[in-house]
Amino acid sequence: MTSLRLETFVDETEAWATLRQRAPKLRKLRAELKYHPFAGIVFDMPTLLGAVQRVHTLVDYYTGKAFLTGEWKGHAETVPEHQRVTDPQWATVSLDQARHRASQTVATANLRRTRLAGRGGLRERHVVPTVWKPNWMFHTELEGRNVEIMVDGLNGSYFVIGS
Repeated sequence: MTSLRLETFVDETEAWATLRQRAPKLRKLRAELKYHPFAGIVFDMPTLLGAVQRVHTLVDYYTGKAFLTGEWKGHAETVPEHQRVTDPQWATVSLDQARHRASQTVATANLRRTRLAGRGGLRERHVVPTVWKPNWMFHTELEGRNVEIMVDGLNGSYFVIGS
């Protein structure tokens, strides 16, 4: 599988309700669902007791940041160009760089968890070159100012990304 579109767990109504709860005077001008590209890498990691734990990671292609995640739920499909977030091109990483950052993130998390160096044995199990993560983009107005807010389509967290 080369592309996976994650399920959207937070719909537009829920996302907007979250924003309105925090800023009741916020006025929605328009909303659109956009998808952000990540590299998805799954690892097998040995535990101290000899079992193998499966670890999922996502690496943001546009920032290079790697995250430990739960198992992904989605559909094997690509996303139309008009629904994709535009690459700002200031910190874009390649798939190989994403794989390296993902393995570093898992290894670091394992060291912190066990406090033991040299356990090793981390093995890349599976790579999904593009995992499309949903985000709601709200173009709003607050007290005469235009404000652009992104709401995560997976967990409902939000960020002001422009005003």
